[in-house]
Amino acid sequence: MICIQYLLLPLVYFVTIFLMIKLGYGGLAEIVKYEKRKVVINPISKIIFEIGLFVFLTRGFYTIFSLNNVELLFAFPLLLLSAIFLVLRNKIKCLAYYVGAYLLITAWVEINSFYGYGSTIYTWSCEIARIFGYSTIVTYSSLFHGILFSLYSPTLYITLLGFVFISTTNTSEVIRAFSELRIPLAITLIFSVFVKVIPQALRNMETSYKMTILRGLGYGKPFPIRLFYQLYGLMIVILPVFVYIAKGSRNLAIALETRGYMSKKNRTSLVKIGFHLIDYLLLFISIILFYISFS
Repeated sequence: MICIQYLLLPLVYFVTIFLMIKLGYGGLAEIVKYEKRKVVINPISKIIFEIGLFVFLTRGFYTIFSLNNVELLFAFPLLLLSAIFLVLRNKIKCLAYYVGAYLLITAWVEINSFYGYGSTIYTWSCEIARIFGYSTIVTYSSLFHGILFSLYSPTLYITLLGFVFISTTNTSEVIRAFSELRIPLAITLIFSVFVKVIPQALRNMETSYKMTILRGLGYGKPFPIRLFYQLYGLMIVILPVFVYIAKGSRNLAIALETRGYMSKKNRTSLVKIGFHLIDYLLLFISIILFYISFS
């Protein structure tokens, strides 16, 4: 009888590739598409909160883990994911593709790579373990560790919060918020270009990918093989688009300099963002996360 892990091995990778292709650059562009909100949050508060959460997930996770409270261990990431899905509730489909693919492949790799103690679930052959870098024995503690590792992955949440930041912030808000705090214009320009360029780059990547598919990439191939061709198509469009982004950023910098963007240190605006109750709440949570991380 064929062992279950030899069925799961291709299934996990094929499902992950399928979800990545279903998402595509168009799905990412849809996630980061700007939508005007009734409640305006200061971009500075968002940035500080993202940094605080990232530091907590890289350092403070072990504080929660030491409590040996399983409910708390699973409640925190699920609550955080629920909050992110609530903020981006109009883009749940694309967001689910991204989160599902990331959690699936991350948990699978960590489950099979972490050597744990306890009852054995299944055993890999030496050849499979050598090729994929897996541990030969997978135990229940490996399963528990892999699921927690994926749920607490800093990379997952820093990208998700990046999606939230870009989709809820426009260039004008960044410039106003940074100007009110007298942040140097050079730093303001970096964040402004970041907010503007990322969605545009993803749309260009999606267009390039569709053109590659229309030219016959993977045409006539069986479905499993065609998935790998489509994944290859997602990868080959990255370099040309980055070259385009570099040229576009240079043209944007020239246009800003021509219009006197750096001519005056003190810029004014008719609209003030300021800090409101929700901003102070995010800053308070950030302070708590920093305290837990370094205590």
